[in-house]
Amino acid sequence: MAEERYDIFFAGKTLPGEDPLEVRRKVGTLFKAQDEALERLFSGTAVRVKAGVDQETAIKYRVAFRNAGALVEIQPANQTAPPGSLSLLPPNTGSLIDCAPGIEALPLPDISDYALSPEGAALDETSPAPPPEIDTSGLSLGPAGSGSLEEFHHSVEPASIPDIEHLQLD
Repeated sequence: MAEERYDIFFAGKTLPGEDPLEVRRKVGTLFKAQDEALERLFSGTAVRVKAGVDQETAIKYRVAFRNAGALVEIQPANQTAPPGSLSLLPPNTGSLIDCAPGIEALPLPDISDYALSPEGAALDETSPAPPPEIDTSGLSLGPAGSGSLEEFHHSVEPASIPDIEHLQLD
């Protein structure tokens, strides 16, 4: 049985968050393409980049484009569906790592001069803030159960309901 072949299409799509000019430069470097060829590749119309490749080569192209910040479409060769329609590789092929964004690991910080405090030790050795000075000399208390909050109550005029008698449901 003959091995299935694939066509690779590129329509100028970039990964989210990628700078289109930087992606264009990287794709140009990848193909050693000049401005005219890059205009055609980034025109928004699907362009066949490679035809009739095996599955392993198709995956290598997908990874190379992804590393450049671009997205390609891989379709079975001689497929009658137009480029831009969704196509999948055979089951259990490829890797989700092809879809993952590149992440650079940060260097580990130097923690050699850190030490743990003994159990129960205070972590914050700063003195507590002084209590706020609030002048309460002008305040007085009334007898229990006297007084009312009614003087602070503000009544709000309810909004008028619009006339909807002319409306009907179909």
